[in-house]
Amino acid sequence: MATVGSRGDFEPYVALAHALIGAGHEVSLAAPTDAVALAAGVDAKFTEIDLEVRAVFRSEQGRRWLAAGDVDAYLQGIAAMMSGAADSIARTVLAVAGECDLLVTGVNTEDYGLAVSQAHGIPVVLGHLTPWLMTDEFPQPLTPQAVPPGVPEREYHRETHRMAEEIYWAGKKDDVNAFRAGLGLEPAPSAALTWTCDLGLPTLQAFSTEVVPRPREWGRENLVTGFWRLPAEVRRRVGEADVPDGLADWLAAGPPPVFLGFGSMPVLDPARVLELVVAAAARTGLRLLVGAGWSDLTGLGELPDTVRLVGEIDHDWLFPQVRAVVHHGGAGTTAAGLTAGRPTWISTVFSDQPFWGDRVTRLGVGGCGRYLDLDLDHLTYALGEITTDAVAARAAALGERLRREDGLAAAVRALTGPTR
Repeated sequence: MATVGSRGDFEPYVALAHALIGAGHEVSLAAPTDAVALAAGVDAKFTEIDLEVRAVFRSEQGRRWLAAGDVDAYLQGIAAMMSGAADSIARTVLAVAGECDLLVTGVNTEDYGLAVSQAHGIPVVLGHLTPWLMTDEFPQPLTPQAVPPGVPEREYHRETHRMAEEIYWAGKKDDVNAFRAGLGLEPAPSAALTWTCDLGLPTLQAFSTEVVPRPREWGRENLVTGFWRLPAEVRRRVGEADVPDGLADWLAAGPPPVFLGFGSMPVLDPARVLELVVAAAARTGLRLLVGAGWSDLTGLGELPDTVRLVGEIDHDWLFPQVRAVVHHGGAGTTAAGLTAGRPTWISTVFSDQPFWGDRVTRLGVGGCGRYLDLDLDHLTYALGEITTDAVAARAAALGERLRREDGLAAAVRALTGPTR
């Protein structure tokens, strides 16, 4: 398996590696430097791709992507990041795939995975954590989700998929086709995302139809499995199941708090964010638990008893104990909050986050807004929206349905069943 991206991109693949090993298979996993610590929790052969996504997001360049907040800037930025690591990605995917009978690749490595598959006859399966495949039932996840006035809905949806792929492919086709030439292959006519549909290659869609209904035009080869959730056993192995000192006591000392988390999105103005959270707690009377994720929010002064700060933490342990969640809208954090049955407000930065925000809103289990618009009035409004009884009831019902699904088991069956 090969994947590149932030924590939300590689954690599900670590979970899938663990499930495949548990089913008796040998797994080699290629992922960026950021994944080293988590991958140590599974018995896969790990090969490091020379790319540290956290460092890129924290760099001046990464901060410009955040500030821009538009799809062109994001796609061009990601293409630049991938281009800088293209040699390492290509070499690593080729090395890992050469030892295997089946290659599973994430969206950012699938062009290289498809090339290796075609050059060496190794079957390939694309694993998508967000619904990237073409459809006219919803917009491409990186593009604006609202249909412009006067534009036919299905026409707009399909055009957004074409537009995003053109921008993405323009930024990486030279690197990919240079790699293909080195393998003796003809240039690719398009990104693997488009080409795989024409070729009818299998994909695993690692989300739930309870959250994203299956598009009617997707073929049988595109299997929607359900979310790939990291088992608690893996978290324990790498020390991520440890509860921060005093947190359990703080949770028990009052009503369930609302969790506010930033995941892999670095906070550009930490002092302002904490001031905002303290003011929102005072205005609403709610207890607020702030998850810093990849950001450093320490050393910014004393906090009132109604506000607590934690670093990276096990969402599967924490979320059932909170009243609601506010976060950036990464696919993994969204899945964790909804599976826990908690009302969700998504404060989007870029990437597929607006898509997940739109899903949450359509389901009636929360809402969404832009992180750039996050001020005291906006946060107060969001907290009010996700702490109503009606939203809580709908979120709880959705969580019950999601907990009955086993996306990892479905993926293992698809990858290792009789047809494989």
